[in-house]
Amino acid sequence: MRKNILLFLTGCLAAMTVSASNIHHNADSIYKQNLFSQEQMLLPMNSTYLKNVSEAANWGRNWFIEIKGGASAFLGSPIGCGDVFDRITPALQVGVGKWFTPAIGGRVGFQGLTFKNAEFKSMKYQFYHADLMYNLTSGLRQNEYGLSLWDIVPYVGVGMVHNADWSDPCSCASGSDGSRPFAFTYGLEIGYRIGNRVKLVAGVSGLTTAQNFDNIGSSIKFKDNMLTVSAGLSITLGKAGWKRVVDATPYIEQNAYLKDYISYMKDENIRLQKKLSGEKDVHAVYPKNNYSGLNSLRARLSEKKSDASESKSGNDSIARKLADDAEIGLVDAHAQIGDCHLDSLLSAGQKISDNLMSANNNELDSIENSGNSKITVGIPVYFFFQLNSDRLVDESQIVNLDDIAKISKVHNLKVTIFGAADSATGTQTINQELAQRRARYIAQMLVDKGVSESLIHLHSFGGIDKYKVNDSNRFAVVTLTE
Repeated sequence: MRKNILLFLTGCLAAMTVSASNIHHNADSIYKQNLFSQEQMLLPMNSTYLKNVSEAANWGRNWFIEIKGGASAFLGSPIGCGDVFDRITPALQVGVGKWFTPAIGGRVGFQGLTFKNAEFKSMKYQFYHADLMYNLTSGLRQNEYGLSLWDIVPYVGVGMVHNADWSDPCSCASGSDGSRPFAFTYGLEIGYRIGNRVKLVAGVSGLTTAQNFDNIGSSIKFKDNMLTVSAGLSITLGKAGWKRVVDATPYIEQNAYLKDYISYMKDENIRLQKKLSGEKDVHAVYPKNNYSGLNSLRARLSEKKSDASESKSGNDSIARKLADDAEIGLVDAHAQIGDCHLDSLLSAGQKISDNLMSANNNELDSIENSGNSKITVGIPVYFFFQLNSDRLVDESQIVNLDDIAKISKVHNLKVTIFGAADSATGTQTINQELAQRRARYIAQMLVDKGVSESLIHLHSFGGIDKYKVNDSNRFAVVTLTE
């Protein structure tokens, strides 16, 4: 059971690794590389911000002033006659404050005008207080300045309340300075933002103070209360909003991406330098044309010292050379390429051998020595191409085409051309088409040099991997036959 679980986890990890790695295959090459998008690196980074995180406001930001009007009702002890509605009087509230963070703020405020005590006597009062506020919705529906659309703010505070019409019941004198008892304030305020600097506010507040505040009773216990309902405007002074904290995660990811890209570019430069240095000597990279079989026959025929046994030996070398090509994979004697069975190439080589055995020595001399050509009948001549193209690696190879065209025209020889591509990468369809293009390129060059199209036969190997140096698999091979 443990073994099965381990194998399952290993398979999942391998699948994740494959899906996370974006591999790109260059055409006609076995080099694998990570795919980097330059467009992605050139796109500007759009700043993103941490949610519900902002810098603390400095002293020049998020000050506000509030002006509210409403009604208040006094509920004292003793409560006296009448209900709450019998004690309603107008009320004015003014406050100045500051938000230190989107959630925490403070203010100093004033409330006043008149109230009715337990005996329904109207009395003037002033209440000065300091409040601590907490915004419950500071992180909801924030705009680009970090300001929320709705504010629900409970608060508590302390202050001093003064009854201007208060008189000491134990004194016969009137018009005393009145009482200034200690008081608590508390409430809930709701705000709706109509702009970055302006919002509508409404709230319910209360204050609790000593029993003798309304000039009835003598206890200093907290028994007199006032309930106020009000609404108005809050206006922000100075800079409004919050300086949000930028999320560094996208920049960290981009930095890691750029580091990987730099590392990739270094590796790519090293790879290209090695490839460039390796291709300076073309003969060290590509397979060489081998003329040893028929060249020895040419030497003997040109000296006219060959006899029947020597001719037989030379012809055997032709067949061996073609068989060697089949053995190394250049020609697969049992594979069907396009519409042509490659057994015909070997048969053609055997046919040349038979013809050469029966040919007149003078005729052979005229073929071999025409223009001092290095091209030998029946021996394949290679032309190598650049990566994923039908352009020759070295234009000097065209010299061989001149010789091939000359011999073919003089002696009316057939020209068989096979194109090939590197099968390490690319699809079978792409390699087949690329090999055909290379064969057609050589054919067109020969036609331009005067070779009849009826003498040219084109075939395609498609993609092959017969040579360890991948560049050597990108060629077209030409053979002259009768």
